[in-house]
Parts: sequence; C-alpha cells; structure tokens
Amino acid sequence: MIERMQVEHRRDVLSLVPGVVYATVPGWFGATWDPLKMDILMPKNRAGHKKLPCLVWVCGGGFMDVDRTVWMPEMVRIAEAGFVVASVEYRVSGEAQFPAQLQDVKAAVRFLRAHADMYCIDADHIFAMGESAGGTMASLLGVTGEHTEFDVGEYLDQSSAVQGVVDVYGLVRLTTDKVPPETGLPYWMIEAFVGMGYNQAQADAASAVWYVNENTPPFLILQGTADNVVDPGQSQAMYDTLIAHSVPADLIYVEGAGHGDELIYQDAVMDKVIQFLKRYAG
Repeated sequence: MIERMQVEHRRDVLSLVPGVVYATVPGWFGATWDPLKMDILMPKNRAGHKKLPCLVWVCGGGFMDVDRTVWMPEMVRIAEAGFVVASVEYRVSGEAQFPAQLQDVKAAVRFLRAHADMYCIDADHIFAMGESAGGTMASLLGVTGEHTEFDVGEYLDQSSAVQGVVDVYGLVRLTTDKVPPETGLPYWMIEAFVGMGYNQAQADAASAVWYVNENTPPFLILQGTADNVVDPGQSQAMYDTLIAHSVPADLIYVEGAGHGDELIYQDAVMDKVIQFLKRYAG
C-alpha cells in the first residue's frame, strides 16, 4: 500500500541530554570531589526556537536514595506540553545532612539559568516538582527563594528562586517525635537526614511550612488519601499555611491513592499539573 499523509507540526521532537554535570560536591571524607548530574529533555531543533519554561524534577527516596532517570518517562508528557524538563540528583543522607540537599537543588536551578540559552530555557519561568523526599526539596526550593544562605557553589550571580511548585506528597513539617504523628517514615530516617539527636529548631529549618510568606510562589499539591508514608495532614498543613499567607495554592486529593501510587500519575492528574504550570509560565 502506498499512502500520502498531510501532517501538521503540533509538537517538538525531543532530545534527551543525559548526565549533565551541574555542580561538584565534597566526596570521600572531603578528600575528593563528586559530580552532581541532571538529565534534560528539550527540543531537538533549537535554532530560532523561542525559550521555553523549565521544570526541575526532583526524585524521592526517603532522603536515602535518588535516581534521576526513574521518572523521566513520566516527564515526557510535560516536555511535549512545551517545557524543558531537568531531572536532578542531589546528595542523600548517607553522603551529607540537611541543608546539603537544598543547596544542591538550588545549585541546579542556578546552573540552568546560567545556561538558559544552551538549553532553550526561559530563565524567568523555572518551576520545581518532586515526589516524596523530592517533594520536600521542591517545596523548600519554592519557599526559600529569598534565603541566599542556602546558595552555595557556582553561578552565585544567578537566582535559585522558582516561579511555582508542584509538591507531590512531600514531607513539609518535621517533628522530633520518635513516632511522628504525620508520617510513617521512621525516626531514624529523619535523623539521618537532619542530624543525630536533632532538635525542633533543626527540624523546623528543614520544614517548608515555616518559610512561607507573601512572596512565596504558587503551589499545586498532590496527595493520595491512602498514603501511609506521608500522612495527608502534611499536605493539608502546607495548603492551609499558603492560603493564610494569600499565596495561590491548589490541593488535589487523589482518592484511594497510596504513596507512590500510579493513580497520581494518570493523565487526568497530570493534565492538572500541566494546566497549573502553564497558568504561571507567562
């Protein structure tokens, strides 16, 4: 069979650029340096292309593990909707304690702004999204845009502030309780992240709710009602705090969804994510 097709150009063909080193951090007992990397989805043909808003994706893993590649298939849909997507890695709790993780993701944002032309990025519209521990990091990115004390490393002439956050069941309010009332994460896991025998002041420093103010960017929060790892009360507390400070915020409860549940990544939910990002992408 011979067929002729009249095809409309409706979306960009994408390129995946893996293993982009965005920072180096202390390695083996401070004696070496280790690279931190990101994978980037962007238009294949960029000559003359308009700059696109960028989404920084942060993987979870209980602060103990991270894999920048594992969620990239789900990010393709967002890239096809007109965003550059950068999936970033960061130091886990076995390598460094907070605030190293926040310093790392902030360094990633600064790197992307410094190389915006190379990667077809609109530097004025960078967003953060993450799940679980990655949601913690994305939320902290969103609420600490004015806190330059967390900016460490290169490209300090660039801002690490983001213009919006999608928090996917992130832990946003830490406590010192041995059996935390609003999370199924064991105490030792939080202790590894924040520090041995940490106090409430240290817990608060790693809790996004306490940084919210009237300059905080818009938030979209996704939470499963059956999550037994991060209690829905965490997301509700973040939403209530944002609303109390007159920050635009939406909270979507996905009925029956557990932690990391595939229900949260279905098209109906991801459509809400894309709508939110486009609303604030300029």
